[in-house]
Amino acid sequence: MSDAACLTTVAEVAENLAFLMPIGPAETRPASWHLQVEVQWAGPDGSRGRIIVALDRGAAEATAANLLGLGPGEIPAEQDSLEACNELANVIAGNLLPVLYGEDHEFHLVPPEPVPLAPLIGRTVLWLALVEGVIGVAIQGDADNTRILKAVRIPPVPQP
Repeated sequence: MSDAACLTTVAEVAENLAFLMPIGPAETRPASWHLQVEVQWAGPDGSRGRIIVALDRGAAEATAANLLGLGPGEIPAEQDSLEACNELANVIAGNLLPVLYGEDHEFHLVPPEPVPLAPLIGRTVLWLALVEGVIGVAIQGDADNTRILKAVRIPPVPQP
């Protein structure tokens, strides 16, 4: 699936779950991340991977404030920010996997865990600009969907 479809999925989750305001692909990368959360997954045929969601301070604090219903100007506790970002990462992963590999697969997600701050790397890396900050998403791993694709492949129509 295209990076644009993946970025749209991340934007929809950010907007619908955390009430964040996406504005499109981020043209600049944050100088540093505030939090990074990893969601590991296992898919068909023993395939495995992980999705890492990184948030700068503005995105992390807005996510927590919105999920907790804090008032304007209230700063969430660090633990509250982590728990809110864990939830956001879990929902992003759950929505991205079907976009990437199709609705025909069953994936098992490991509960989100914080990971040390590091540059995002993976076969796909997405950067979403928000009014509140930036979310980065790194997708690592591939599901083996070749069996399913072979099962539904339709031969081309012969040309006269």
